[in-house]
Amino acid sequence: MRVTQVRYAGFRDDTPDGATSGAVTLVGEDSSIQLQITLPRRIEILNSQHRLLLLAEALKQARRMPEYRSRGALRLSECFLPHKPRKKA
Repeated sequence: MRVTQVRYAGFRDDTPDGATSGAVTLVGEDSSIQLQITLPRRIEILNSQHRLLLLAEALKQARRMPEYRSRGALRLSECFLPHKPRKKA
């Protein structure tokens, strides 16, 4: 499955102790996987680094599922890769 979009639900940073649990949905071209995630520490869902931590945890959990254990079964689309500056000639 090639993941083209990631959706976050249930993570709120307006509670006194911060966001601790919610769902991350990995959306592919013809399927999706929703994973429930609980984190022991406070996160701020608007912080891009925290969203990357959630994505990493979701990928870790998804790769434990039998249908996604084989190498290359779960990949991220190119839109998730960091853009490198081009070298000037």
